[in-house]
This record gives sequence, C-alpha cells and structure tokens, in this order.
Amino acid sequence: MSSYISDRNLGKKAAVAVVLLAAWQVASQFFAYYVFPSIPELLAATQTVITDPQFGTYRSNIFDTFRRLLAGFAISVVVGAVVGTAMGLREDVEAFLRSWIVLGLSVPAIAVAFALIISVGISEWVPVLTVVIVGVPFVILNMWEGTQELDPEITEMADFFGASTVQKYRDVLLPQVLEYLFPSMYWGLVVSWKVLFIAEVFGAGSGVGYMVNYWFQQQRVDLLLGWVLVPVLLIILAQEGLRAAEHRLMKWR
Repeated sequence: MSSYISDRNLGKKAAVAVVLLAAWQVASQFFAYYVFPSIPELLAATQTVITDPQFGTYRSNIFDTFRRLLAGFAISVVVGAVVGTAMGLREDVEAFLRSWIVLGLSVPAIAVAFALIISVGISEWVPVLTVVIVGVPFVILNMWEGTQELDPEITEMADFFGASTVQKYRDVLLPQVLEYLFPSMYWGLVVSWKVLFIAEVFGAGSGVGYMVNYWFQQQRVDLLLGWVLVPVLLIILAQEGLRAAEHRLMKWR
C-alpha cells in the first residue's frame, strides 16, 4: 500500500486539492450562495438534498444512477476488450471495423441520447444504451492500440516450448492485455459517468442527472452541485480502486 501511495503521488494530489478548495472558497465570496456556494454552503446543500425528502429520495436516485453506470460500463468493457483485442490480433477484423470505430468515436454523446429518446422514449434503457454506444468504441480503441504493441517474441517462445492454445491465451496473451485493459477501464469509467449524466438529464425519470436538471430549471447552483458532489467523489474512489488493483495485479512487470 505504501508503494502504491508513493507511486500515485497522493500527497502531492492532496496538496493540489487543498489549493483548489481554497481558491473556490475565495471566489465564492463574490457571488450569492445560490449562484456560487462556498465550501460550507456546498456541504450544507449536500446535506439538504440527502436528508430532506421533499427533494426526492436521495438514496434511490443515487442507486438508479450507479446501477445504470455499472451495467453500461460492464457491457462496454467486455465488448470493447474482446473486439479491440481481436482487431489487434487479426488484420481482417481490423480492416472491417476500423471505419466503424472512427464513426462511433465521432458521434457526440448528446446526439446518441437524443436519438434514443426519440426511438424508445424516456426510459431506463436510454442512459444504459447511451453509455454502451459511446463507451464501446473508446474501449475498443484503447485495446486495439495496446494489442498492437504485444511482444511477438514471447508468443514465439511459447510456440517453441509447445504451449497449448489455452496456455498461450492464459499465460501469454492475457497478462499483456491486462496492461492495456486497466487504463481502458479507469478512463472508460470517467467517460461512462459523463455520458450517463448527459443521458439522465434528457432521457431519464430518475437519477442524479434528472435531479440536476430539475435544480438547473430552478436556478439553484448550490443544490445542483449538492446532487453531484457525492457521485463525483465515488467515481474518484472507484477510479483509484481500479488503479490499486492494477498496481497489485501487474507487479510481475
């Protein structure tokens, strides 16, 4: 754990966070609390949206958001990892899918969300499908580029010693692919959260994005940020958890 903390420079990041919070506090003195809340006012707004039932059940909305995020993110990672690895290993697959991946990366998330809303209406599927449609090309691109960097000499050595197909996939391909899968996962998680948030703003009847849209219409920035604060912290912790898992699993390097 100490080596992980040292590698991640968490002490320096904490110092940067303190500076940013101080700058936020100073800037907030020039605005009304409902436009640019101070740190204590933001914490109070967060407590308000958590505890006051008139603002909607906080736990249920957070649960809806992260349930959709987990479903969309998991599908994106599985499909993206399989397809991206196949593109890196087989030239025919790469030639067939390359243009489609570029097209998928070029389509704005908000356009995907609007198209799904028109197609299926405001429903539970809109945020999940938006995350999948936008997230899969991102993961594919990372895995595709990473798989192209695999060391062919290790595969040749496995062939020389008579390794079976299962052994080559398990002991040669998988450890190398993990090196690129983890970056795809912790950046894909952030992308998925942003995409999901947009989809919930326009195409969901619950969730963090839905509640943020409500307080946007009421022009209450403090309560809007109160809904966002906890999910953002959870995303940061989840990303650090993935990095810690990568640090542990990739010690063999």
